[in-house]
Amino acid sequence: MGVVQNSGSVRLCKIKRPGGVFWFDLQQVLQDPDGTWLRGPAGSPWGAPHDSGALPVPVVVLLAAGRPWVAWWVGDPTDRRLEIDVCLPPERTEAGWRYIDLELDPVLHERDSRVEIEDWDEYEQACRNGRMSADEAKLAQSTAEDRAGALRRWDEPWQERGWQMLSQQA
Repeated sequence: MGVVQNSGSVRLCKIKRPGGVFWFDLQQVLQDPDGTWLRGPAGSPWGAPHDSGALPVPVVVLLAAGRPWVAWWVGDPTDRRLEIDVCLPPERTEAGWRYIDLELDPVLHERDSRVEIEDWDEYEQACRNGRMSADEAKLAQSTAEDRAGALRRWDEPWQERGWQMLSQQA
């Protein structure tokens, strides 16, 4: 598959159970063998069930249908980081993309190269309360551990490309 440049507006919906739909209006900038690349400059609109606003920092997002994670490069000057949302595989929608969050988030903090998996408490609560099936829980845990390993090894080309794209829009 080749590289396709595309500069259309896309709505990315992140579904949290039971929290509802969180949405981000982003721009699709590229489609390549690693997936679809979106960017959200600072000031891009977002919304949640009980709030809305504008992104305070730029982001770059990589996602692909059929892959149970979405990567977010976050240009926070106090903590630049690469966050991986473990999820049910994203699906295309008429307006853009949607995915169901499975709580666990491997995160690489650029400043000190520290990698951690965040939100174990939310994951355990979702499992206890029946908001996540046993198969989803297994998928979440194995994907989180796999992606944390990839962040530590820094051996996938898309990792560096995301930082480059983030720097280009900062």
